[in-house]
Amino acid sequence: MTASTASAAQQTRLARSDGPHGPHGSALRAAFAQLPTGVTVVTTTTAAGPAGATASAVCSLSLEPPLVLLGIGARSQTLERILDSGRFLVNVLPVGASATASAFAAPGTSPEARFTSVPSVPHHPYEGLPALDEALAWVACSVHRTYPGGDHVIVIGHVDHCRHGEGQPLVRHAGRYRRLA
Repeated sequence: MTASTASAAQQTRLARSDGPHGPHGSALRAAFAQLPTGVTVVTTTTAAGPAGATASAVCSLSLEPPLVLLGIGARSQTLERILDSGRFLVNVLPVGASATASAFAAPGTSPEARFTSVPSVPHHPYEGLPALDEALAWVACSVHRTYPGGDHVIVIGHVDHCRHGEGQPLVRHAGRYRRLA
């Protein structure tokens, strides 16, 4: 197969995943699964205790002022808790923390119950927010702004404090947790 034939075959395969109004959700999810992403657990504090959820749509947005972008499901219970609290903490997970990532992604589990489901996630307060002991980095934020983002909400957080250690991050690619080579 020549390069041009391979390219044409790939274009045909990619075109088939698009509907009349753009790509189907499953096709879009599959396309972005090819982009490796870091795995984080976003936490906050509630009257019922610590709460959190796994999030991969997290990135640094600006250094001046220091801002973080978080994309989180519009119907997420954790989003409700973050907005009520006005603060959240991004915990960057290390290799070997896939059980923690899976526990905090469990559908049907309340954001507070996730702290007791692994069987218990060791954590400590960092700037008044629940920081996972195993995290490679912690970024404490105040909610700065929110924007609608389709079936998600874009939360812009002002970074109030951060700390980091050393180690390899947990990465998600093609629907699986992975380690860097």
